Amino acid sequence: MRGLINRKAIVTGAASGIGAAIAKRFCDEGVNVLAVDLNEISWAEQYETVTPVQLDVTSESLGEVIIKNINHHFGGGCDILVNAAGISVVSPFDDPDSGVWDKTMAINLDAVTLLTRAVLPFLKDSGQGRIIMIGSICSQFAPAGMSAYTVSKHAILGLTRALASEFGGHGITVNCIQPGAIVTGITAEQFEGNTAFREHWENKAALGRLGQPDDIAPLAAFLASEEGSFISGHGIYVDGAAMQAG
Repeated sequence: MRGLINRKAIVTGAASGIGAAIAKRFCDEGVNVLAVDLNEISWAEQYETVTPVQLDVTSESLGEVIIKNINHHFGGGCDILVNAAGISVVSPFDDPDSGVWDKTMAINLDAVTLLTRAVLPFLKDSGQGRIIMIGSICSQFAPAGMSAYTVSKHAILGLTRALASEFGGHGITVNCIQPGAIVTGITAEQFEGNTAFREHWENKAALGRLGQPDDIAPLAAFLASEEGSFISGHGIYVDGAAMQAG
């Protein structure tokens, strides 16, 4: 992708799944990456251009820690922010004691807001800043039993559109990738343990298969590159045409 070599990116949720795939693709494209996750970044040794940061994104010190790392490892500059950390838990809305709602909002929405605010000054200075949100096809519709996740992803799509309007004047593009059924650490157990669930999503996708994290990473690289410089404020499906099936 044109214009990615030596750029500086932060990717959350980078230990596995979509976040890891995006972070690795960035490294392959010559991007310097701060790979952030609560868990150890076990693949980091494969690349010289990645700096692992083991950090809980719900920590009150999230912004402070990231800014320190930007200053120390990136020399005070950052061009790309990918908010990929997230959780997805099936829980009835009328189960107020589960804690799922608060935890989901803390990770999927509040941490995104806090981190984006912290990194914005660096993205403004970049002149070609990029914010890439990881939403979901649930950014657009509402499956039963996933109210917290659905609300958080609707909010992320709304935030994408608002920030694209607010900060476009600084040369910052903001987009939301909306994956369909992707096999990750979060979803693998459901797909492996529930044949009907797996077949439902395989059949729903016109391409007849589940997605993989590597299906998402090329779009993130494109949006981060010079070639994606006039695309902003959009939610972009990567779902094998599942949403076209209705």
